[in-house]
Amino acid sequence: MKKIPLKICGITNKKSVEMAYKNKVKSLGFASKNLNGPNTVSDKKIQILIKECKNYKIESVLLTQYVSLDKLVKQIDFTKPKTISCSYHFDKKELIAIRKTFKRLRIGIAVNPENFNINYLKSIKDIVNVIYYDLNVYKTKSIKKYSLENNLDQINWIKRLKIPIFIGGGINQSNVSKIINAVKPDGLDISRSLKNSKNILSSKKLNSFLSQISVA
Repeated sequence: MKKIPLKICGITNKKSVEMAYKNKVKSLGFASKNLNGPNTVSDKKIQILIKECKNYKIESVLLTQYVSLDKLVKQIDFTKPKTISCSYHFDKKELIAIRKTFKRLRIGIAVNPENFNINYLKSIKDIVNVIYYDLNVYKTKSIKKYSLENNLDQINWIKRLKIPIFIGGGINQSNVSKIINAVKPDGLDISRSLKNSKNILSSKKLNSFLSQISVA
């Protein structure tokens, strides 16, 4: 069975980039300080880590909140990611403007059970390259978790639009096979379960997880 693509999110340090390279992980996500949730870093730190990704030929994904279009353009120009994962608040015209400004940039939209809007997704389906569907909703001081079973209809709606979809939110070794078999996503988006106490990617956890998804 073909190994499913993996994006590891919430990367905050150079050692994790090196560990990803050693284990042939092809995509890493960097969360902007303007987001709620853990493992966010400054744009300057993201810029440095994205340069490391380019050295290792790893796809870099900038996760960012809804800001003005002008601010987003400046953030992209400063950090220079390969892909962005941006807010569903950006409408079709704004996404087209981003596409025209950064012709090689891959555009992703972050979707969760609370902001799912099929009409919006239909309107932007020919502009975006990927949907990042997160079963976790990050609040200012908490994380609200949703079950896969209760949100399969939303995920299947997205799949009908023929937009590649990465599934994230609470994925670990105990449930990844179930998620792959139930959803058959185009990729997995995972974070904390692969890190050690110092927030660095764990070689042991990563190897074990990669073995798991190769046989799911």
